[in-house]
Formats: sequence, C-alpha cells, structure tokens
Amino acid sequence: MKFTRERPDGIYSFHASGDREVTINSPSPKDPRDQDGRLVLDQSFILRPQQLLQNWRPRQLTELQAEDLDRLETETLEVLLIGTGVRMQLPGREQIALLAGLGVGYELMDTAAACRTYNILAAEGRRVAAAIML
Repeated sequence: MKFTRERPDGIYSFHASGDREVTINSPSPKDPRDQDGRLVLDQSFILRPQQLLQNWRPRQLTELQAEDLDRLETETLEVLLIGTGVRMQLPGREQIALLAGLGVGYELMDTAAACRTYNILAAEGRRVAAAIML
C-alpha cells in the first residue's frame, strides 16, 4: 500500500508498507543504500524524522524486552508508535509494564497504520518515532 506522493524534505518518511517489508523515503537520496531515494526494509527497525536505526531485535511484540527499548532515547520523544505487523497485537503484562515505564506516550497499531500516523506527525514537526516489527 502506497501512502502519499508528497515527500517531506529533510526527514525520513514512509513510502509504502507490505506484509513483510516497508519502503521508506530517505532524506538524503545520495545514500549508497538508497535506490531512487528509497530504502526497502525487511527487518525490524526504529525510524525517527532524522534517524534510521536498523536491525532492531524484536520481530513481534511478545519478544519485546527492556534492552530493546534502550535504543529509543525516549527523553526526546513526544510519542512512540509501535507497528506490530499485519495485524495489531495486544501486549502481555510484561510488555505493558515495559512500555508504561518509558515515560512517553505510546500507541500500538498494525504496521500500515503506524506508518501512516508517523508520516502525519513527522510532517507536523512532532517528536515522533516508529518502532516497526517485521
């Protein structure tokens, strides 16, 4: 599913989402990993408007551990969007406790919804991150 033809300059944004991969627009099309200014990702990652953190460990919500959240740098976030895959997954008690302990607003949703919501918030200049599990 493609999201939008518009591409905010200078920030990472989502271009498309599929069942097992996501395509993002890179703020710097000169990056050698890019193809036409886009990156196709098929492993879990964290995206912020100015930063892409690849190879995030959890592939599904039940695998989320405290160490996985260390990469989030929540002190600079307003909201964390968590894409849990093709369908929204409900967290277990352990994951609820971990997320509540972040001290930042978070929202769990399917990956496509997380990508769309991230694009809107990032374009507004909000301090947002999307943690996408693939």
